[in-house]
Amino acid sequence: MANNGRSGKRTLAKKVTSFVLYVEVSQIQAIVEATGAEKDAQVFRDLIDEALVARRRKTAQQLVLPDQPPSPQSDETLETIQTLLLKLIQQGEKARRVRGICLELLQETLAEARAGRLPTLREQGKSVQEVVNLFNGDTAEAQNFAYELAIDITDKLHAAQTDSRSATVNDDDRGGQLISEHGDPREHRDTDVA
Repeated sequence: MANNGRSGKRTLAKKVTSFVLYVEVSQIQAIVEATGAEKDAQVFRDLIDEALVARRRKTAQQLVLPDQPPSPQSDETLETIQTLLLKLIQQGEKARRVRGICLELLQETLAEARAGRLPTLREQGKSVQEVVNLFNGDTAEAQNFAYELAIDITDKLHAAQTDSRSATVNDDDRGGQLISEHGDPREHRDTDVA
């Protein structure tokens, strides 16, 4: 038995089969002449071996990388996800702008309240330096109150989370959001405006 350059030995099955060749006869004859094979049977064995190897590769590829075009349902799902992400981005941008406007309004309100006290303090005979010291003291006192309140809320939230062993954040977790957005208020406790 000829090995035809193959490294492994093949065992021949003692099964005789027959089939009818139609248009492939000329192609088979060309292969026989090109390879210099003595019999058609050698060429048939090689062609069958090649076909079986190709079939195994095709089957293996289908198992590893199934060749399925994306279904319309997956295209719709992807489009829905993209639409939702764009809406979330737009909502986040709107929320950021709203927070910015709220901060500006709060600053304006605080500035107006501070400025509104100035004439009254001037009428009481306070000097400019006394007014500045009074405002700075009031500001420091308000900051300390706010930080102490934030610490108290944070401590209560941590105690509740420790008790429940739950790390989920819900809409009522305003203290947790305060910490995540502005850092731990304990860092600012001793900061006084002079």
